[in-house]
Amino acid sequence: MIDVIIADDHPIVLAGLTQLIRQEAGMRVVATCVNGLEALEATRAQRPHILLLDLKMPALDGLRVLRALAAERIVVGTIVLTAEADENEVSAVRTAGARGIVLKELSPHHVTDSIRRVHSGAVWVEFLGRSGKNTAVQPDDESLGLTPRELELATLVTSGLRNRDVAIRLGISEGTAKLHLYNVYKKLDVANRVELVLRMRRAGLLGG
Repeated sequence: MIDVIIADDHPIVLAGLTQLIRQEAGMRVVATCVNGLEALEATRAQRPHILLLDLKMPALDGLRVLRALAAERIVVGTIVLTAEADENEVSAVRTAGARGIVLKELSPHHVTDSIRRVHSGAVWVEFLGRSGKNTAVQPDDESLGLTPRELELATLVTSGLRNRDVAIRLGISEGTAKLHLYNVYKKLDVANRVELVLRMRRAGLLGG
């Protein structure tokens, strides 16, 4: 049985997630919280397998909760829930110990899938756009280990398009585009768009 704590300051979201997980075989909700302080206290007391943690909350935000748990060496598979996230936020929560990040725009089964994957020891790093097309495929050596969607996004980025324009081209939200780009940067070990262009050009994935 996977014990889950849910922390979100929006009552409708909190109720929906609670009902979703209670209906899922092999999972149970051991506490629900409406702010970061409650989430920290409940995690200390319950020691769940998974903490679903909203990034933007009163009292303590999700990032401060993550840092407090790390400082106290409390082991829990934390999955951050967010409406949107930029590259800096993604990097910060991963550094603070989050095992997954899930955009709230995604369908409910992505939440339960992420719980199972994180509980099994994986890091949830694949995101789906509004098109609903799954990009979690096996990497291809000829494409530097990028998924087809990541390669498509990287090509658009290196052509000079902004994140918003890339999102429109791919039929996804800007937040999802930013998360894909973060994954690309991590996989290719680059820090910015200039390094991305050089890396892809050396691999023969760009002309010129």
